[in-house]
Amino acid sequence: MTFVDTNRVAAALTGYELGGELGRGGFGAVLAGRHRLIDRDVAVKVLLEPGGDGHSGSDGDLRGRFLAEARVLAGVDHPHVVRIYDYVERDGLCLLVMEQLTGGSLKNRGPAMRDPRAVCAIGLAAASALAAAHDRGVLHRDIKPDNLLFTGDGIPKVTDFGIAKILETTAATTTGLVGTPRYMAPEQITGSRLGPGTDLYSLGVVLYELLAGRTPFPSGLTVPALLHHHLSVAPLPLVEAPPPLAAVILAALAKEPGWRPPTARDFALALATAATTVFGPGWLTASEVPVRLPDEILAAAGHTQGTTPTPGELAAHLGRPQAGRGGSGPYATLAPTAVDQAGAGGRRAGGGRRHANGGRRGPRRPTALIASVATLAVLAAAIGIGFWVSGSGDDPDRPAWNGAAAEVRGLYTTEGIDVGPDGSLYVVDGGGSSGQGQVLRLGTDGVVTRIAGVGPPAPVPSATATGSATATGSASPSPSPTPVLGDGGPAVASNLIGPAGVAVGPGGEVYIADSDDGRVRRVNDDTTITTVAGAGPGTGFGGGAGRAVGAKLSGPSAVVAAEDGTLYLTAGYRVRKVTTDGLISVVAGNADESGTAGDGGPAVNATLTSPSGLALADDGTLYVADSSAHTVRRITKDGKITLVAGKPGQSGYEGDDGPAVDALLASPQDLALGPAGELYIADTYNNVIRMVTPDGKITTFAGSDESTADDADGALATETRISSPTGLAVDTSGAVYVSEGSYGVVRRIALDRTVTTVLRQAEE
Repeated sequence: MTFVDTNRVAAALTGYELGGELGRGGFGAVLAGRHRLIDRDVAVKVLLEPGGDGHSGSDGDLRGRFLAEARVLAGVDHPHVVRIYDYVERDGLCLLVMEQLTGGSLKNRGPAMRDPRAVCAIGLAAASALAAAHDRGVLHRDIKPDNLLFTGDGIPKVTDFGIAKILETTAATTTGLVGTPRYMAPEQITGSRLGPGTDLYSLGVVLYELLAGRTPFPSGLTVPALLHHHLSVAPLPLVEAPPPLAAVILAALAKEPGWRPPTARDFALALATAATTVFGPGWLTASEVPVRLPDEILAAAGHTQGTTPTPGELAAHLGRPQAGRGGSGPYATLAPTAVDQAGAGGRRAGGGRRHANGGRRGPRRPTALIASVATLAVLAAAIGIGFWVSGSGDDPDRPAWNGAAAEVRGLYTTEGIDVGPDGSLYVVDGGGSSGQGQVLRLGTDGVVTRIAGVGPPAPVPSATATGSATATGSASPSPSPTPVLGDGGPAVASNLIGPAGVAVGPGGEVYIADSDDGRVRRVNDDTTITTVAGAGPGTGFGGGAGRAVGAKLSGPSAVVAAEDGTLYLTAGYRVRKVTTDGLISVVAGNADESGTAGDGGPAVNATLTSPSGLALADDGTLYVADSSAHTVRRITKDGKITLVAGKPGQSGYEGDDGPAVDALLASPQDLALGPAGELYIADTYNNVIRMVTPDGKITTFAGSDESTADDADGALATETRISSPTGLAVDTSGAVYVSEGSYGVVRRIALDRTVTTVLRQAEE
């Protein structure tokens, strides 16, 4: 145990009265203190150099690191970071004088914390604090409940910034690692380069434990086994939390830093938005956790200076992450809340999906699955869906399935959808945990098969008190810490990191926008998978043209294929095109600038905000849903861009029976074209499907927020509750299919406007 000579400390801090010991760690202790003149209570952290006599060989280097770190910490002026008042070094001691926090630690408070709103509020405070520190180049490296303390009036504060970094070259823990194994990120374990994502991983573990009341991995693991799980095994499903919150937390627990939220600010925005989705505006006040947050995070949490934003206004805060933007800046004290014409017809559409932080879902790292085709078939049977080994044999141009609802065990979400020429309905499931994304095919015979992705893990039987078997949430751990990209191999053996959109090509090939992996994949007719665009998360060239497989794609979320094999996709602030020779180019938007400018001119000179959905008409006209701008725009074959529906930057629900360009939308996520040229819009935050006729008039096609709205099959579309429509597709009969995101449902709207369910989660 490190010995602290309080007499030496008192001699070094003559302006302070020292009190009792507040805490102790492996490298020193924290003492209570009081400034003699200004009567301010403080905490004195005592860090002892190796040897403790001031004559260590690394003496000068160590003092330099202490002083540099203290200077940086003193510059992190943030309401949720413990304040540093003084730094003193004397006689072999390094002393940090800081704010005294008397409200206890999260470790002590956590077990009694039952309100998930309070958990989210603490998460926002911690993430905002981390963003401010990261802006100063400071990594915490040891986020855990012990280092999240509270003031006497309950304000959460992050403590011990940089201490682990200072100590790493002076002493080692019993494992040779810096940090706490229970909360360590994979890159800390392997000794790889650390960054902001390292702290986000640790914070994700803390929030997971608070929401679940358990750890992300099985209890009772030895330290080596725990480290293996951090490296290679997906966390157990976070079933105790609502899906929007679980998705944000699990994104922070991705194994690969590049698949986590890019910054702590992005994580905070995603968490705030998810909490508002779950709890509604006003949740932050109801949490009873005092917080002071940047305006943009308060807005995403449903709060501004005394006002409550509309759902559409919230969507404006969910734009694509901008790397390099920090979380510090002006802070606001939390205030109480007051409660032209459509183009030529066509049917080809690309399915997109709504993300927690706007342009892309939080990055996630998969658990690799290495198995033979025979083993994969057994696994598929175990989780209740088929294994795709050949085409369906359906006749071309058949309408999609319109019978009883197919139920899929383990289905987590229904995101992008598309209908193939044989009537098969393709559905993206983003997955409930890292690397569990999959693409399902619902044939015209009502049979569901998995065509890509490993999907959810097979249930693991465990003995109950009666001797019967019950399913736990996790399969056997993977032996590999890296994902299986699987190019050239079976599509069902490839990890899809965060699939968002799907499109069927003219030859029946299936394209998948794997948002969190920064790639577009293709499933060939021989069931193998290849990459057709994107170099992977955060890598590749960002310029306008070049080889598609070498391009940097920021969260590709929608994809659509033309009859000639040309592929269109959305990524970042741009719409891009991949030709059959494998070259990529820009169709619309600017890589570094978001906006709504450029209507009437060349699309390549226009700006977009969050392009999230695509539809392609037979004459080559491309329609683009821009979710954060709340608009739909049209790009003609000659490259000109114009507004089709919505008012740029304005959200709401109005304008039916009038010109679509005068109407208001709220975060439109996807598009589809009907056989008569009508354009369907997934007006996600309004919970409706809008339709724009060829003469430019807009109406509500499906969905209702009336209290009498019906969820049962057989009701009229305008009398049915449609929850967060995410993907759209139209079959050859003109029937419209809509996916309902995190609800795990796909519904069919027939020509007589009646609604039925065709795909849903199986009850466990």
